[in-house]
Amino acid sequence: MSLQLLFDPISPELSEGYEHYSFIGQRIIRHEKEFPDWKGCDLALIGLTEDRGNPENEGAHSGADFLRGALYGLKATHVTYKIADLGNLRPGDSLEDSHLRLKEVVRTLLEFNVVPIIIGGTHDHTLPIVMAYEELERKINLVNIDSRSDTEAGMQRGLAHHHIGRILTRHKQMLNRYYHLAYQTYLVDENILAAIDQHHHHKMRIGEMRANFAAVEPVVRTADVLSFDISAIRMSEAPANACAFPFGLTGEEACQLAWFSGCSSKLSCFGLFELNPGMDYRETTSKMAATMIWYFIEGFYNRTDDVHFSHTDSVRHVVMLEGTPTDSLNFIQHIVSGKWWVQLPPTEEFPDGEMLPCTETDYHRARSGEIPPFWLNHLINLS
Repeated sequence: MSLQLLFDPISPELSEGYEHYSFIGQRIIRHEKEFPDWKGCDLALIGLTEDRGNPENEGAHSGADFLRGALYGLKATHVTYKIADLGNLRPGDSLEDSHLRLKEVVRTLLEFNVVPIIIGGTHDHTLPIVMAYEELERKINLVNIDSRSDTEAGMQRGLAHHHIGRILTRHKQMLNRYYHLAYQTYLVDENILAAIDQHHHHKMRIGEMRANFAAVEPVVRTADVLSFDISAIRMSEAPANACAFPFGLTGEEACQLAWFSGCSSKLSCFGLFELNPGMDYRETTSKMAATMIWYFIEGFYNRTDDVHFSHTDSVRHVVMLEGTPTDSLNFIQHIVSGKWWVQLPPTEEFPDGEMLPCTETDYHRARSGEIPPFWLNHLINLS
């Protein structure tokens, strides 16, 4: 199927006033009169106009265009952009039909090594993204940024409130790891938090992130897919969401996470959901969300290939750890990016040993004889 059949064009009015080449909107190949030739691009914007997955946030169907209007007016930098805006994905007759359409689009883009940037719509669209990787038989690390768990049973509140639960049960074979960032303890059932630990998934609440934000970067760097619910940002800075709460991430922290995501050579899909313009004040949320996308794009064009290591672009440090299966850990620092990784022992799935992102602090702690948390999780998963 041609992707063009699935998309509606963008209104030219969204780029009015931003005709100068200095605006990033003029560097994006937009689907206005003609569908763009996306196959030669690095990134592809996909707007969603489907919000039936979250009846509580009705109005999120128009979020993509408000975000675009703000994004197009931001300034471009010196990089050579290869970005296509495919337009808005036409919703299907049912929510399931809309999900199947997004799954087809994401799968097709991934086959051509084009990174989808999905904007607008509701958070349940994380599910068809995972299904796209499932069709490609590609296991992934999923990082979910949300103030709530989205694992509540029952359909009465909409799929957006329990799609993560469905992913972790019906599609768990597709996940190498699941990370939940920026949750707020008073918004999540304590039994859900216990279940995350019991299944050896990973979580980090707002306070933990803020106490050591540098430790968040390796978590984001491990992601293949990053799904961001805008309700994770505090209400004063992102009011355009029916589930917004007074506390949460700041706008600066949200942009930092988007930058981490863009810089990651591993990440191949980014989604920003639940923007409801009907609740926005002076387009505060639209402008902030557009800035997040700007940071993701700039991060992408500042990527360094620190996934494939060679002796010439990295330094290897061996740390002895008595009492572990290998008695040692290999820490690797990429010379150009300065980022750190740790090489786990070989397994059937990773014959050369899986490379996990880490921090320099993890290395120094290991040198002091402290077993890093990621190593403990690895031992648990082996047992």
